[in-house]
Amino acid sequence: MTLNKYPYVSHPLIQKDLVIRRLYQENIFINCLNHNSLVIIPTGLGKTIIALMLAVHRLAEFPDSKVIFLAPTKPLVNQHYESFQKLTTLDLNSLKSITGSISPEERREIWKDIKISFMTPQVLQNDIISNNYSLKDVSLIIFDECHRAVGDYAYCFIAKKYIDISKNSQILGITASPGTTEEKINEIKENLFIENIEIRTEKDADVKPYIHNIEQEWIKVDLPEEFLEILKILTDKLRSIYKFLKNIDLINSVDINKITRKDLLDLNNQISRQINSTYDEGEKFQLFKAKKLQANAIRLSHMIELLETQGINALKDYFGKNNEKLKKNTANKSLKELFLDRSIQNAINLTNKIQSEGLVHPKIDKLKDLIHKQIKQIPESRILVFCHYRDSVNNIVKIFKNDPVIKVHKFIGQANKGTDKGLTQKQQINILKDFKDGFYNTLIGTSVAEEGLDIAECDLVIFYDVVPSAIRSIQRRGRTGRKKEGKVYILMGKNTRDEGYYWAEKKKERNMYNNLKKIKELDINNNQKKEQKDLLSFLSEKKKENIPKNRNINHNKTEFISEDTENKEMYTIICDTRETASPVVRNLSLMNLNIKLEQLEIADYIISENTGIERKSAQDFTDSIKDGRLFKELFELKKNFKNAILVLEGDPLENTTINENAIFGAISSIILKIGVTIYKTKDVNETTTFLYHLVKKEQSTSKGNIKLRFEKAPSDMAYLLEYVVSSIPGINILRAKSLLKEIRTIQNIFNADIGELMKTENIGKKLAQEIYKISRFKYNNE
Repeated sequence: MTLNKYPYVSHPLIQKDLVIRRLYQENIFINCLNHNSLVIIPTGLGKTIIALMLAVHRLAEFPDSKVIFLAPTKPLVNQHYESFQKLTTLDLNSLKSITGSISPEERREIWKDIKISFMTPQVLQNDIISNNYSLKDVSLIIFDECHRAVGDYAYCFIAKKYIDISKNSQILGITASPGTTEEKINEIKENLFIENIEIRTEKDADVKPYIHNIEQEWIKVDLPEEFLEILKILTDKLRSIYKFLKNIDLINSVDINKITRKDLLDLNNQISRQINSTYDEGEKFQLFKAKKLQANAIRLSHMIELLETQGINALKDYFGKNNEKLKKNTANKSLKELFLDRSIQNAINLTNKIQSEGLVHPKIDKLKDLIHKQIKQIPESRILVFCHYRDSVNNIVKIFKNDPVIKVHKFIGQANKGTDKGLTQKQQINILKDFKDGFYNTLIGTSVAEEGLDIAECDLVIFYDVVPSAIRSIQRRGRTGRKKEGKVYILMGKNTRDEGYYWAEKKKERNMYNNLKKIKELDINNNQKKEQKDLLSFLSEKKKENIPKNRNINHNKTEFISEDTENKEMYTIICDTRETASPVVRNLSLMNLNIKLEQLEIADYIISENTGIERKSAQDFTDSIKDGRLFKELFELKKNFKNAILVLEGDPLENTTINENAIFGAISSIILKIGVTIYKTKDVNETTTFLYHLVKKEQSTSKGNIKLRFEKAPSDMAYLLEYVVSSIPGINILRAKSLLKEIRTIQNIFNADIGELMKTENIGKKLAQEIYKISRFKYNNE
């Protein structure tokens, strides 16, 4: 079978002089025709060409249709958009990159005239949820980096809605690394409705002629004696914690190398379950001590990893951040106990001493040598250095900033971390352009630089550290060897976690390719292409026949299908835009409610002028008790809605350090004093079902549009006083009321001594000292 039998790919829409089709691309294209397909292909082998060929084929087959190209980040979206502009002869106005910076109204207008749109999944998800436009006429959605199509990621929701709505649906998923386990790969297949898998590796006959050699070398460095002294302090302290945990039968070993971070996280859940199930006060005391030690074990393990793999600056930064928490009195008990320990204080002093002497990590000197050597040999080189931690990125950039040879810039994600500002997507795009143009020759990046970015000139990749992830390692290596030969250097400390992570990653990568081979052979042997397509077609037809609303499918997921599709506009729910990060809003959309996304000042969901709902996961519920915001939020909710409801999702008594009496006390106060109704749900699926029935019941008896009317400021003097006092750290609305009832005025509260403050109900010595200290603290804006 040859490509000539498929005239659509020779269509004038393809820029023939720019598109050089390779045999494996043609084979993959042919095998993907008329099937929802998962294409697993090494980076640098022209996945964009395959996507382009299929997009043009679908537009030629369905001339009035549209194509959507999804990618996880804006720089990657922009890259695909620019590639299609170069590779097709389509009217450039019919190709658009649609981002969240464009208003929903403008996006709706743009949608009318485009043929191929390029978006992040979050933008498309929000537009689907709010019914901004329809996917009915979309003939192909391309999911780039489709290994993300697991769990609650937006790809999963989009695929479900698309298959349900589109007249002529087809899905193309593309990735270099779908995951290491058979379960993960099958989950991607299920979530994207995959019928056909196309796998290519560097060893395949139709790929081999196009592979560029990548030279890969490990470079091991010895840790200096000064590091070993600190490591001994940290490992001795960690081992003493493990001995205590082993003595009370919580772990089986005291070997630091055998207990992983995952083991410690699982241990936290185990301890919480035991605390909740025992009534023996002595055993509870031991378990609460174990919980504090478990938290400190995670901290110590992290300190060891920072020193071994990142260097002294990273460890000093970590100590500094935690000391700030101690100064601001925001540290919990376990952190305070750890940092008051004499041995940890000794480790902090040694760290400060070593850092002041200019010693960072032997990797830094080796990294500098490798970059200098590369630029000396090939002056126009482009070099990517990968680091797991943003602090290390900042430290390396700072060290190389004044180097006359290394023109360096950081490449990190968008999130702000404390005072460390992230890069906006616009800044990321500009940095990549400057890198390509030679304004910078070296980028120091976190994981955001690993995925998909096509930097053709990148001829050297350096792993500053090793990540125990097959997906991330494959993505890192794939940044070089795309258009020419490349090099990969992996820096690792001898006898450190770097080495352990390296071998763990290699094992996962072998498992991934073995599982892919197994799945592919199974597909071929059972001729699943046809059978699975027939099954999916059957299920799609059954959906349209309005099968029961909740249908259990694999992996304990629930598929939500509306029983009221013909009355879609009858039921409306206003959702806070921040709730789109949770599966609840997506599930409500799958049930065909009319969703309106608003940035709500009060409530997470509003179903009428009378009814507002706040949703809290168990973790968020206990966290908001600690920081005092729970009662403020619920007081506002009750003040603005006649029917104020708190949906409590999960069990707040599990996995918490808060005493159960405090939790029950908070729940009692919410019901009895604030007057908010609490409804407890098992999980997000039960929350979705509850909200659906709630809105259906409410709006079946009341008609008209929902109007938002919030009182933005306190309406009376009593509430204003409560509002001011409750802004003190640790003082919630109930404690504020108690203080005002006892001491009468804000002036008296701030003039009171510690003994007077402690006479108030629920105000102990610690809170009294905090109020006393704040009221006498001199303001300094520095």
